[in-house]
Amino acid sequence: MFVRSLSAGGSVEEVGGKAYRLSILARYFNVPEGFVITTKAYELWKKSEELPNKVVTEIQRYFTSPYLLEGHFPIVVRSSANVEDSKNASFAGVFESITNIRTFEELLRAVERVFRNATSERVKVYTEHMGIEKEIKMAVLVQRQIDPELSGVLFTRSPNNPDKVLIELTYGSNEKLVSGKANAKRKLLPRIPKNIEDRLMRELVQTGLEIEDLFGKPQDIEWAYDRTLWILQSRDITITDKIKKKIDISGSWHILKGTPASPGKAKGTAKFILDDQPPEEVVRIFPERAILVTYVLHAEYYKLFTKASAIVTKVDSMLSHPAIIARELGIPCVVGVDVELIREGDEMMVDGDEGLVYVKNPRTAFRRVNLWKASYEEDELIKELKTEYLNALEHLDPDGLEKVIIKAFKIVKELYPEDREKAFNVYYFINVMMEENTPKILSKHFNVMEVFSRVDHNEKPRNSDEAKLFKIYRLLKSFINYKDERIKDIPKLLFDI
Repeated sequence: MFVRSLSAGGSVEEVGGKAYRLSILARYFNVPEGFVITTKAYELWKKSEELPNKVVTEIQRYFTSPYLLEGHFPIVVRSSANVEDSKNASFAGVFESITNIRTFEELLRAVERVFRNATSERVKVYTEHMGIEKEIKMAVLVQRQIDPELSGVLFTRSPNNPDKVLIELTYGSNEKLVSGKANAKRKLLPRIPKNIEDRLMRELVQTGLEIEDLFGKPQDIEWAYDRTLWILQSRDITITDKIKKKIDISGSWHILKGTPASPGKAKGTAKFILDDQPPEEVVRIFPERAILVTYVLHAEYYKLFTKASAIVTKVDSMLSHPAIIARELGIPCVVGVDVELIREGDEMMVDGDEGLVYVKNPRTAFRRVNLWKASYEEDELIKELKTEYLNALEHLDPDGLEKVIIKAFKIVKELYPEDREKAFNVYYFINVMMEENTPKILSKHFNVMEVFSRVDHNEKPRNSDEAKLFKIYRLLKSFINYKDERIKDIPKLLFDI
């Protein structure tokens, strides 16, 4: 037997940590139905890196079973390694999860992708840092995909207020919250359900406390709600207990407020890293024990996180990957900070207990300001370019977009420096169209964040429209980051950088 139902369970070595815990939860709570492809299948797959026919046959039988998924899509494929969700390491975001699977062929490809991920460089770096020497065996979870109204994460004991329950929630899928694509709505509630007025929050807290009692430790619980409360995952909270110490703020320090995400204090210099910088490159340039300042970074930057003394993020979620990994590493983390107000190389202190960031910069006092925003005047030239751009975008025409973008930058080069004002007007126009207007226009018809994320994860498009969106996104990234050979000289020309 290479496949078994989720409710049948099995040992961690057979079904992995995630499936093992979910099989226990399924006895008492609502867990999306599904099945587990065991580590025995993984060991067989490793010999040729192909799924044998007997394994495929079993997957087909379980997928079409009237007691499980009944052959219905969409489904989600999730990792369940024997080292995952353990008491020492959660592996949050390190292994693969693939959503929105709609054909049996996609299901088989997703299973193999999860198997391959077990030996990836990202996993290797994580296990080395966490001191995990155990051989990784990979099982795979296949479950019905929930389309929730609300989803989020529940801490049965808040990391910074252990007498309270912390709930973070967002509309729609929890993936947006964990990946940092959406900021969380945060609720700090009493650990006494009868004292909570809201019915759903009361049910959530009651369920969380029951799960805590089941496993005997405070829990970090992923949940979804579609008129039914579903439990998607539960881990022991990976948080280090630290003795709070006072931070010396004598002198000229400026305070930025955020949300505490991992306790502790740290002092160092600011180093900005953005998610379009290659992980291997930033690891090389990041100073040891500097303070990592970012919008949001994902698990592929794990080696970078290990060099930081603290992490400060723009995205306001305690369950983003930087926050989760900061807690595992035992370094301070503050989220929801106006990172635009921090300069590269600034001396900083991070207070992860109180959610405060202190920045020392004697040159200019900080104050709340509206950050600079590009603007342009719609003269006849701009109107012509705009019409061409919007027409290409409306028809999802990557070649048409490429032509008008190259045309705009060519005009910038022709006008500069003789007519600087007109050159910059065209420059601001094309950048605003690419960076701000295009995602807004596309989001009226497509889930652009999901599509763009799938491009970044090297997934394949599912249809012709997605293929065009994939090409448009790669095209825009190339131009916005000045990676295209035809416009590489623009930053030097206009800004001498």
